[in-house]
Amino acid sequence: MAVSGAVRADRWASIRRGAFTAATFGMLWMVIIGLNPLSEKVKTIPATGDGDLARQLCYSLIFIVALLASRPLTHPRNLFALPLTVTIALGWCWLSLSWSAVPDVGMRRLILTSIIMFSIFRSVKEIGHERTIALIRLVLLITLVLNYVAIVVTPAAVHQMAEIGDPNLIGNWRGVLPQKNFAGAICAFTVILFTFDAQKLQRWLRAVVIVGALFFLYKTHSKTSQGILVLAMIVGWVYTRYNPSYRALIIPLISVIGCAGVLYVEMNWDALMAPLHSPDALTGRTQIWPPLANFANDHLLTGSGFGSFWNIGPTSPIYQYAEGWVSGIASGHNGYLDMLVQVGLPGLTLIVISMIIWPMIRLLGSRTAPRQTGALMLALIVFCMGHNTTESSLFDRDMVVQQFLSFAVAMVGSVLGTSYAARRARTDRIPRAQFIAAQRPLAREGRA
Repeated sequence: MAVSGAVRADRWASIRRGAFTAATFGMLWMVIIGLNPLSEKVKTIPATGDGDLARQLCYSLIFIVALLASRPLTHPRNLFALPLTVTIALGWCWLSLSWSAVPDVGMRRLILTSIIMFSIFRSVKEIGHERTIALIRLVLLITLVLNYVAIVVTPAAVHQMAEIGDPNLIGNWRGVLPQKNFAGAICAFTVILFTFDAQKLQRWLRAVVIVGALFFLYKTHSKTSQGILVLAMIVGWVYTRYNPSYRALIIPLISVIGCAGVLYVEMNWDALMAPLHSPDALTGRTQIWPPLANFANDHLLTGSGFGSFWNIGPTSPIYQYAEGWVSGIASGHNGYLDMLVQVGLPGLTLIVISMIIWPMIRLLGSRTAPRQTGALMLALIVFCMGHNTTESSLFDRDMVVQQFLSFAVAMVGSVLGTSYAARRARTDRIPRAQFIAAQRPLAREGRA
């Protein structure tokens, strides 16, 4: 009976792992490729915030699989899959709906954001970071192949028309993805995933994938992804040689460098800001950000409510703060500003701490995290952090950069938990071995 019970338990454990593996693969497929490869989103003015029912149903199905596999009735603690810091940040977002002008739109977007994040964190906790990384690499490899196939077989894989605020879009590669900025970010993630913690893969495969991803990234002309990728790779490389014992020196050094940077900016402010006065600076983003800053200044503590600023119809606050083409876009092209105008300064602070600052502190302070794995996680977080300076994805539903950030933060917890448990196991075995060795002479004396 005991044997059959153990076999039954192993069988159910295998079924649960399979369910979470399928949920993870489905989540990655939906986030990266979606239901309509080669589709190109068309923006209407004023945009009304209508959702995609098929997309929402797919994410709901993935969430249901993750929820049922968590066995909430027998193991209710599994429902608390999100870290406390992320839970608090989401809680503020939910609170912000109480002052939203369109709470129905904001709620629909926040429900989607919440169930996706739960599914990711719960799945990573169940299947572990190693299997998650393997699944991510598989989907990224499939995406890269599909991107090149699309370039060969259809002109739709290359942008054929410009968008509002981006007149130079024509001719940029996008592959099977909706937009060249998505394609650029995916290529950057591919380079990171096949560079760090990839020693088990064949070298020729890693080289081919990295070169292919870099060339496709170049053809997207996604300058943000290109520039931030360099920074992320440098940070990851430095981490592989980073000794956590030096953190007592690193933190004061970073503080000194930061103070020196602030002083330099203050002394040279006019010269540094002069290029930004041009309407074409940063592809017109300098015309988008001032209206957002003005709205944030008027609603610093509350914002407009989660998901209640862009793409909500004629009641959008953007029409009160901007005119012309700026009022017709769907995001502020800066994730931090977009979160600031939606959930205010308290909400932005909670989100940045939970998704960026605290995971980075945990990695930098860990004495047990494997160097290559930690470098991979840190590079992903740094890329997502930098990407949000000129593109918006932070806490934004199924935006690809946001969900890679969610995967990275979830895997940080898995990596540190696994490495800490392994270290405890090693340290616990040493005293036991010493105890057994010390008992042998006493045993011999007793027999004598």
